Amino acid sequence: MLNFLKIVLALAFVITVNTASAQQSKPILPGATKGILRDTAHNYVLKSATVSVYKLADSSLVSYQISNNYGEFSFKNLPVGVSLRLDVSHVAYQTLRKKFTIPNDKNFIDLGTLIINPKDNTLDEVTVTIPPITMNGDTLEFNAAAFKLDSNAVVEDLLRKIPNVTLWGDGQITVNGRVVKSVLVNGKPFFGGDAKVATQNIAKNALEKIQVYNTVKDKNNPLDSTLTVNLKLKKGKELGYFGKVGGGYGTDHRYEADASFNVFSPKMQLAIVGASNNINKSLNNVNTLINNSTFKGVGTNVEYQPDFRASGINQPNAGGVKFTYNFVEKPSWENKNTVTSSYFIQNTNNDFVSNSETTTSINTTDKIYEQNTNTSSNINNNQNFDAKYELTKKNKALTISHNLSRNKGENTNETFRNALNTQNVLTSTNNTFNQSSFDNSRFNFQVDFRLSQNYMKPKRIKGVNISYAITVNDNENNRSNLTDFTSFTNAASNRRFDRRYETKYNSVYQQINLELPNLKSLFFGKSELGGIDFQLSNSLNLNNRKDDNQVQDLNTIANSYLNNAYLSNHVETNFIEETPGLTITKSFYKSLSNRYNKNLTLNFAPKQKLIHQENKSQRSFQNITRNYQRFMPDASINYSDNQYGEYYKSYSVNFNTKVRLPSIDQLAPLTDSTNLYSLQRGNINLREAVDREISLSINHYDQTNKNTLNYNLSMTAGFTNDQIVDSTFIDDQNRRTNFLTNADGNRYLNFYGDARKAFKFKTSELQINLNSQISNTKTPGYTNSLFAFSKNFTTNTGLTVNYTYKSYLALAIGQTYGTYRSKQEAFNTEYSGVNKASTLSSSYNITKKFTLNTNISFNQSSSSNADDINFTIWNASAIYRFLKGNNAEFKLSALDIHHQNTSIINYGSGNSFTVGSRNVLQQYFMATFSYYPRQFGKKAAVKK
Repeated sequence: MLNFLKIVLALAFVITVNTASAQQSKPILPGATKGILRDTAHNYVLKSATVSVYKLADSSLVSYQISNNYGEFSFKNLPVGVSLRLDVSHVAYQTLRKKFTIPNDKNFIDLGTLIINPKDNTLDEVTVTIPPITMNGDTLEFNAAAFKLDSNAVVEDLLRKIPNVTLWGDGQITVNGRVVKSVLVNGKPFFGGDAKVATQNIAKNALEKIQVYNTVKDKNNPLDSTLTVNLKLKKGKELGYFGKVGGGYGTDHRYEADASFNVFSPKMQLAIVGASNNINKSLNNVNTLINNSTFKGVGTNVEYQPDFRASGINQPNAGGVKFTYNFVEKPSWENKNTVTSSYFIQNTNNDFVSNSETTTSINTTDKIYEQNTNTSSNINNNQNFDAKYELTKKNKALTISHNLSRNKGENTNETFRNALNTQNVLTSTNNTFNQSSFDNSRFNFQVDFRLSQNYMKPKRIKGVNISYAITVNDNENNRSNLTDFTSFTNAASNRRFDRRYETKYNSVYQQINLELPNLKSLFFGKSELGGIDFQLSNSLNLNNRKDDNQVQDLNTIANSYLNNAYLSNHVETNFIEETPGLTITKSFYKSLSNRYNKNLTLNFAPKQKLIHQENKSQRSFQNITRNYQRFMPDASINYSDNQYGEYYKSYSVNFNTKVRLPSIDQLAPLTDSTNLYSLQRGNINLREAVDREISLSINHYDQTNKNTLNYNLSMTAGFTNDQIVDSTFIDDQNRRTNFLTNADGNRYLNFYGDARKAFKFKTSELQINLNSQISNTKTPGYTNSLFAFSKNFTTNTGLTVNYTYKSYLALAIGQTYGTYRSKQEAFNTEYSGVNKASTLSSSYNITKKFTLNTNISFNQSSSSNADDINFTIWNASAIYRFLKGNNAEFKLSALDIHHQNTSIINYGSGNSFTVGSRNVLQQYFMATFSYYPRQFGKKAAVKK
């Protein structure tokens, strides 16, 4: 498999080299040029002018930028020895064009001072040219008309043509290296806000401009901003619709059907969606259905596939409606009035089967074994209704939202468990059969209000942030349990249970938060106070929960169910948490207009947490009242360095403190005797656990025009005092009794890294993405009274290489590598395993109407104590599009061609490891037809 991956990587490299060589006859070093723009008529330099570089031969765009406040421009990575053309445009000036060639021997040319002439409005003839890029205030604009594309192209195809815009294989969009956090259409979120809904549906011909700008979160802190892309539609195109109607049927009675209809106007958006399948395509919410019904145009995209890694066979049926109305047609960050609501209903049937074996070390030499076979069938009906109202007026912001959900269903679960001793001899079996029905509802309501005042008025409160939230849960569950425990070493231990449960719980959770920011002026007037500011905050949490449990056991003599006096119980828990706090902030700024901006911010936030916990129960030993008090300081250091046009870097260090309280089920639980292999006991003397964590993050974004390198690194380390841990006793029949206790020594260290590098050529692009996660934990615990530290070390690394050639070919090569290692010091035992997957995906547009897709995944799972498991998943499809606009699609698909798909269980923890498999979706073939209705703007009348 490794050799195959090397061959594929080499192939991608050869393709890239050949593509690059087709564009230039010999390797050349990147060239550079610079210059200054000046208006001699008014005797000043010209800032914010659009400067573009084209190849003279075919007028293809090479690079562009905006002149800075000093009228300067500077280009790097330009071709040398090639005839180029420089275009300078500005709304108030005539377009300047200058031909130049960068010498091969110097790789640099200084264009000096370029004179720009103001426009003469008296000219009889004016030649209008559309510059591809313009600067409008602080907004960078790409003019759609300047890019020539296929008539069926969508916005995504246009974005791929822009030199410093990168569409990454995982869907992320970057502009000048910075990640785009939001994609809007005419200043508004578009059907849920997912970028691809807009970029893969909106026709390029309906687009006027792509605007890029910073959205300021806090107008008092300009650095607190995110990059936003706004798709400005042409006049008359603000009204339209798009969607999809599709269905397919295949072998083994596999099917899928989905429909999506979306209509929009300048103020309104309405989506109606529905879907049904039995091929493990997840249908979790309205947005999921909208996102997976995009037109996609003629671009090269590996098609959305069924989830062959999902456990079991899932049959979801879903439908929903999403509605948005903007009372302000053209909203801005300080003028917004919007209501959004959605309704979603889903019915799902799931069937799961799993087989596994767990090996557990009980001392330095001996191991015990447990074999499990589990079969379950679930029927769930979920309904969700939510609404949100947002009102923003200059310095005021009000948000009101609610969510109402209901989940009803039935579950059937059957488990066969065998326990074996150290000689691998069967000691006991435990077979259980559970049936349950449930009806759960949840209601959440939240109000947020923010007010900011004028900074110029001293001795006044500068703002206030208030939020209130209430969550109400009402759950009912009826369950029957049949348990048959048989011991082969002690017949007196045999047990048989026939037990029924009727459980109800109701909870009301309320949270009130108050913040008074920017209080320096209130107490110290206009005094700068060394740049120090502070804010006061208070958080009040109230929680009331009532549990009513009625349990009955079958009396075999009377053949009737009698009340279980021990497990039947009513418990009420009241919880009050008050957290007053103070945040002290000190900031340092250093900037040079249009050159750089540096910022250092120090925060210290001491808090005092006061907690009252009261439990009332019919069982006297559960009547527990406790009070907790804990000083919980937080602190952070944030530094950013923005070198305009070169890079943006940020560094942050954060320290946080958290407290975790023992619950009533940990302090004094009612132990259910049917859980024979895991009896849970409590500890009335448990103390609260206190977590202290420090985190470090580093982010780097290139802002150069091409071949950007972006990376993000983060590391988190923490330790816990009085960690609540298990003290487990394992008997000779593999039955466990878990007691709880406090122990120090819990430690963890987590690392995450992500690096992206893009190479753009004339007709192709190569993207490399490397990410890695590393987790190292040290957890205390007891096994058969012996204290031990369990050390767990896990890694997950992924490498993805994406290659695209024009709109014809897309290749994606990936390698994932995951490991785990678990060691328990006291027993000197160690378990380890590796999970690997090598993938190759491709999409080839043979013509504008005919496409071939394929993806293949080589999977391997190995363990130090079990045989390796290897399997291959290979999917392929052929797609033909027809009708005007390619609106109709016929597809033939072959899934899991080798019929090898497997779901692997392979993990370790503490002194045990588990291996096994689950049932999964396997080979089938399917034919699918889809139709994509779409129109942007009113349809023109036909002249007779």
